[in-house]
Amino acid sequence: MNEDTALIMDIDHFAVHDGPGIRTCIYFKGCPLSCTWCHSPESQSAFPQLLYAMSKCTRCGMCVKACPKGLHRLDNSLHIFTQDECGGCGFCVHKCNGGALTISGKMMVLDAVLEEACADEVFYRNSGGGVTVTGGEVLMQGAFVDRLLFELRKKDIHSIVETSGYGDTEYLLSFADSASLFYYDFKIADPEQFNVHIGNNPSLIWDNLEKLRKKTASIILRAPLIPAITDTEENIMALYNLARDLRLSTIHLLPYNNSAGAKYTWLGKPYPLDYPDMNAKSPEDILALDHTGLNVRIIK
Repeated sequence: MNEDTALIMDIDHFAVHDGPGIRTCIYFKGCPLSCTWCHSPESQSAFPQLLYAMSKCTRCGMCVKACPKGLHRLDNSLHIFTQDECGGCGFCVHKCNGGALTISGKMMVLDAVLEEACADEVFYRNSGGGVTVTGGEVLMQGAFVDRLLFELRKKDIHSIVETSGYGDTEYLLSFADSASLFYYDFKIADPEQFNVHIGNNPSLIWDNLEKLRKKTASIILRAPLIPAITDTEENIMALYNLARDLRLSTIHLLPYNNSAGAKYTWLGKPYPLDYPDMNAKSPEDILALDHTGLNVRIIK
């Protein structure tokens, strides 16, 4: 991965939930953080991964024959897959009759990504849309993203960078030369809780945000509302106070979505938040907190 090639997880055309207007969302694979509520666990690894949807498996046995490592086997018609040893070669995917096996992540050159990004340019113009780059974490492939944003700016295409801010400061500030808008994640203010639920320390995120704010005001803070973790009054008020300190007026709050469990199953992993007492606060409860001077929106 460099300025010419990137590991892309997905490219979603005609997206309407990732910024204004009709957009193309480019999902970069790889993230240095491990949020317990991650809605796209397949985005965390910086390598291609094989996903296995058991419900689609026909037990045809073709993957058993195709796998060079012998990681697939049938035991009394039960498909057993040693997923943690898979390198994502994809040989089995091409032989799978039921579509149970897919690869998450493929290498793409800049011209190919740019071609897809510009394919719907007429819809951007008519709807006020554009391109959103997201992940994973885009800063992990900063050189490529920087070039992509530069090319989009030359074509006068609106671009949004969605980032946790955990990454190379130089690339983040360089993005600001081309990007139209930043969606900057606010996860957990308390460093200890940040480490428990995400890993690492948030100091780099806050330092990068302050430096980015000095370069641009086109930043929207976005916070996932995870029950009893990020939707506490203390954490929400820390978000509001940070926005006021940095003179950032718009905040997006993202309600908890519990539909990610299937993706963990495809990776052979347990869903960390799969417990019954996940009682999310209502939007009314959140908006009842003092957000004077701020434009707070619940994004569904």
